[in-house]
Amino acid sequence: KSSLPQPETPLSGPLISGIPLPDFLGKRGEKERARKPMAVQWDLKALRARTKDAGRRTLHEAGSPNRDELDLYGRFLAGAFPGRKPPLKKHVVVLGMTPGLRRLACRLGCRVTCVDNSQASIDFYRDWNPPGSPETEKIVQANWVDLAQSLGGRVDAVLGDGVFGNVLSVGQHGKLLRVLKACVAAGGPLIFRKILIPPSFPLAENEAGRLVERFRAGQLTEAEFGFAMRMWGTFEHAYDPETLLLDNAVVFRRYERWRGDGRLSDREHGIVERYYFAGLNLVPPRDLWESLLHEAGLGFERGSLSGRSWYRYYPVYCCRTGRDDRRPRDRRGPRGGGKRSREDAR
Repeated sequence: KSSLPQPETPLSGPLISGIPLPDFLGKRGEKERARKPMAVQWDLKALRARTKDAGRRTLHEAGSPNRDELDLYGRFLAGAFPGRKPPLKKHVVVLGMTPGLRRLACRLGCRVTCVDNSQASIDFYRDWNPPGSPETEKIVQANWVDLAQSLGGRVDAVLGDGVFGNVLSVGQHGKLLRVLKACVAAGGPLIFRKILIPPSFPLAENEAGRLVERFRAGQLTEAEFGFAMRMWGTFEHAYDPETLLLDNAVVFRRYERWRGDGRLSDREHGIVERYYFAGLNLVPPRDLWESLLHEAGLGFERGSLSGRSWYRYYPVYCCRTGRDDRRPRDRRGPRGGGKRSREDAR
């Protein structure tokens, strides 16, 4: 059986409550390994859907970190090197091609290496970096689990956005965490946003019909509505509690039918389509994810932001080697974090 502990807090909701964590590392291992690799999942349609303004090089928030989230990334990164002020002059790896993270690292005076296995993503985002950054940025096409061979030495920090949602088994989560830990200098941070299921998460309030009602009542922003529709709106139909995999193709096919029968207006459907993705995502309970961090020998802080609904289920984690405190510390967001964050300038 898996050595991972059971969640301390039962998850609520019609689908999840009372379901024990499966034995991922045993008999279902072959099934997991047969899943589509990450690079195959991202295509130009998904990349274009995320774009808010191609001319200004901005992306829709929720699908990509907004200003408050990037500020938290920046404080985590700078805080890992006390006594130093920008330029930090550190070597930072960005997993994926997330423009906001690349800009952040460059702005803090870091040398950046971007590593992505998807040629489509590399081609699409290559020139989204800030002016002058080609001198300090290197782009490598490689699988993340082969990071050590790609780098040829240790780096000072690793940043990523949504990285582990594209790693489609719990066993591979653990493997990648160990790879990243080995690639970072002692005490260096690993900083990620991670989609997960929080304890006592109200799935009923995030069912598609209810989300539409809340959006039409003005209770949700466009980003809160669109992203929650993707992640939770069809959870009962698109999520496999045995593999913890969300099949996004099922999600978006369902909403296409909803537009056809009038349950979604053209405008509402367009908002949901901003988060289009036809691949799979692994969405674990929070306790399972944090257990994997502990098993990898990583202490962590879980960022705490307010003002957007997804901050609860898509938090920023700062993981560090050499810490083994099983009670994670919360890092508070920016002053005035209760205000709604802006949707521009990722």
